[in-house]
Amino acid sequence: MSSDLLTEVQRLLRDMNDQFAVVIEQLVQIAPPVSIEIDNGQLVAEEPSSTSQAELQSKAVELSKGIAQRFKDINSVIDKLPEVYEPPESQDSRISALLHEHHALRKELGVIMQEAERKLEEIHGCYEVISQHTLRQAGKMGS
Repeated sequence: MSSDLLTEVQRLLRDMNDQFAVVIEQLVQIAPPVSIEIDNGQLVAEEPSSTSQAELQSKAVELSKGIAQRFKDINSVIDKLPEVYEPPESQDSRISALLHEHHALRKELGVIMQEAERKLEEIHGCYEVISQHTLRQAGKMGS
């Protein structure tokens, strides 16, 4: 279970990284970075793009909400992970429960496998009867 949760956290972090890259790309498209030069010890900036402040603010809010949601998703998955500093007794108890579940599932799988093998033998028997009948009908097998 923990490995599934860790995989989910990895996926969410990758998604958040992708989302962040999209945010940066979109912000650069709607409001390209402004060049700054130093002239006699003073910072001089070029004129900003013609993108309206309202448009820029709206896009930034929209994109930041997307990133904030990704963090919420990641935190909800992280909350499901077992405690890192879980006492040894608790770990032993959890391991015992998982081993018990494993043995029960293994036993159940054994029963299912035996049933599947029995059915496969039945199918082989049916196939043998059908093939012998077909060969007799074709006159290629003696009675």
